[in-house]
Amino acid sequence: MKNFKFLFVFISLLFFTQCAKRGIPEGGPKDEDPPILINAIPEENSVNFKEKRIRLFFDEYIRLKDFRKQLVVSPPIEKSLYSISPQSGASKYIQIDINETLPKNTTYVFNFGQSVVDNNEGNILPYFKYVFSTGDYIDSLKISGNIKNAYKREPDNFITALLYPVNESYTDSIVYNKLPTYIGSTLDSTYFEISNLKKGKYLLIALNDFNNNYKFDPGIEEIGFIKDFIEVPSSKELNIKLFKEELIFKSFKPFIETKNKISFGFKGNYDNVDIELLDSFSNNFRSTITKNKETDTLNYWFKNIKYDSLHFVVKNNNDKDFFTVKYKEKEKDSLILTPSENSTLNLNDKFKLYSNIPIEHINNDFISLLNNDSISIPFDSKIDNNKFDVIFDFEVLPNDKYILSLLPSAINDFLGSTNDTISYEFSTKSRSDYGTIKLKVQNEKSFPIIVQLTDTEGKVLREKILYSISDPCVFKNLTPSKYFIRTIIDENKNKKWDTGSFLKKTEPEKTFHSDEELDVRANWILEEKLIIS
Repeated sequence: MKNFKFLFVFISLLFFTQCAKRGIPEGGPKDEDPPILINAIPEENSVNFKEKRIRLFFDEYIRLKDFRKQLVVSPPIEKSLYSISPQSGASKYIQIDINETLPKNTTYVFNFGQSVVDNNEGNILPYFKYVFSTGDYIDSLKISGNIKNAYKREPDNFITALLYPVNESYTDSIVYNKLPTYIGSTLDSTYFEISNLKKGKYLLIALNDFNNNYKFDPGIEEIGFIKDFIEVPSSKELNIKLFKEELIFKSFKPFIETKNKISFGFKGNYDNVDIELLDSFSNNFRSTITKNKETDTLNYWFKNIKYDSLHFVVKNNNDKDFFTVKYKEKEKDSLILTPSENSTLNLNDKFKLYSNIPIEHINNDFISLLNNDSISIPFDSKIDNNKFDVIFDFEVLPNDKYILSLLPSAINDFLGSTNDTISYEFSTKSRSDYGTIKLKVQNEKSFPIIVQLTDTEGKVLREKILYSISDPCVFKNLTPSKYFIRTIIDENKNKKWDTGSFLKKTEPEKTFHSDEELDVRANWILEEKLIIS
């Protein structure tokens, strides 16, 4: 009997072990094949489409990855009027439910981009799309091209290309308040394609459509456009440069930030803006206006008054906005000076002190600058145009140490405060610790040009303006690192890059970027050709 029980247990264990083995994968090559569409109801490229539901069947379980970013429906359908599943989890089919009657004689494209992946390995079915027509035939024309940023080296992903027919109802304002007839997307590249188009004349623009409404919102979005209308069919590759427009100035309701400072938030270009106090006070009343370094805020500083409320007019050319600010108890600002360098000063830089209150006066009699040998160094000082920075100009020598000492009354701010006794110590490195870049312009004929040295994030570190092909372009005393070059064709000769305007049909000034990074090493001169193309 015991032997029988033992045999029964042994056979049972063997049975369960074999069952378990059947459920364990035994290896083999990794699945690298994307899902395959095996059936579509209605079938692909259907005409005279009147259905309310579409089902797309695959040979394996799939899921939709980032499909809200990837999906492009062209022409656009209001998002509340259709739904797509599965939005989470896995399924062997995609279901599209359409909750409206679609316009006649229109070819529709549901482009899923790269969102369709198999459930196990995540293999992508690239650029999968489903096409149908509510008319008798499928429109088959297409356009394509590339969308890049007009200023930045690195392009953005998921830029939307929008196409509007040019007919009797067309106006330029269509991009602000109407949906486009056709759309496409760069997805995760710079290339776009808009397919299944009708023959005709169109306006083509590009947007980084942050709110996915297929309309241009100048406050938050960049735009690019083809200046001339395009004719479809066209085999021409269409290249678009994306840029942020300069906004028209708008001031927001001001508020009291500190006892002697009222802040006016704004957006747009503030170059011609003035803030005027409408109330009258005694002759010793004083005020000054500064721009906040970090935010779009204009600060109105004032002193020597008592008030219950203040009345302002903000002027921008012929536009005026009126504001009233009521008194609130706030603390007074205290002068804080912060050095630009804590320990090491680059040989190309100037030592600066940053203030939190506008600087009114510098008294060099209360300032001394000594080198490592305790020898007094001659210097000049000035207040920067921003009214906050004190700049010290002196001959900066390699392998030296400096002590900048300030006695009280050396620096006086707008509110009547002055600095305490304070000293700043900093040093310089050897010239051999730095590298040099020498650039030689090869083929440019339009001058002036602005040559900018940037870091890998695109921040401008230095720049030079060249007025002829023979002008030297040398960047000395560079910290060993990796750099890029941006070149601007300064068409209006204002020494800066200018953006464009869609309504004015002005394109941004042309920029060119070095293809390869420049690897600067210590005690090394890197000579490169600057080819602008």
